[in-house]
Amino acid sequence: MQVDFAFICDYAEATNKINALGIGFDTIMAARVPTRHPTFFLVVQMRATVVEAGEKNFEVHLIDDDGKEIMPALKGQFNIPRPPSGTESTGRLAMRFDGVEFPRYGNYSIHMVLEGHEMSRIPLRVAQAPVSSQN
Repeated sequence: MQVDFAFICDYAEATNKINALGIGFDTIMAARVPTRHPTFFLVVQMRATVVEAGEKNFEVHLIDDDGKEIMPALKGQFNIPRPPSGTESTGRLAMRFDGVEFPRYGNYSIHMVLEGHEMSRIPLRVAQAPVSSQN
């Protein structure tokens, strides 16, 4: 099984194809911390061979730069359908995160684990928003 791509974005839906807006941001600017980000999506597309296809258990972990989870892991099932013909099939996932609180500035990462194997790791940074000076 392989990951074709994984990213975070402002909005996404996964049907026969992925529709996404604000693709691939990696920094959240915050005037102060802790900060709560209203909504973002994790998007993952995976390719599986005919023998790998089927229901898979997944976990998504949001981890800070000390290796601590900042929210409980999200768990569920991800289906990669058997291909109607050929040897490969594609599975798509768009997972919504609402109101995630980031306790401090720094580096974070989102880890997608499928059947106990880390399939993707996406870096995310929370940085202090620039202070605008008014003259």
